Amino acid sequence: MISIRLLSILVLTGIIVSCSKDQAISMYWDETGCSNPWNNFITLDTFTTEAYHQGINNYLTLEGITVNYISSELDSSKIELCLACHCKTGQVITINIPKGDKRKLKKLSGNNQFGLDFY
Repeated sequence: MISIRLLSILVLTGIIVSCSKDQAISMYWDETGCSNPWNNFITLDTFTTEAYHQGINNYLTLEGITVNYISSELDSSKIELCLACHCKTGQVITINIPKGDKRKLKKLSGNNQFGLDFY
């Protein structure tokens, strides 16, 4: 009987620890020509990837989202050859955040007519 209680306590403790809101997750955004949530926030005199990532970080921090890191890479299969704001550039931005901020981040994409969203 004691071993069943001990096993139950260990299982419950494991579940609680594994469901921590501080656990890090990565969310992705397919960069567009000009329909990114942070576009109106970032003003760059010179363009570097580091400065762009820092601008995204600053925007998300002001929105109350804790950012662990931001990275990006080109995925040529996602490039859309058009000049409209919603067309994807092929850059996939990875934003690593605590799991507890996932809902806040997803709200930033809003209800846009192009179906752009964090995934």
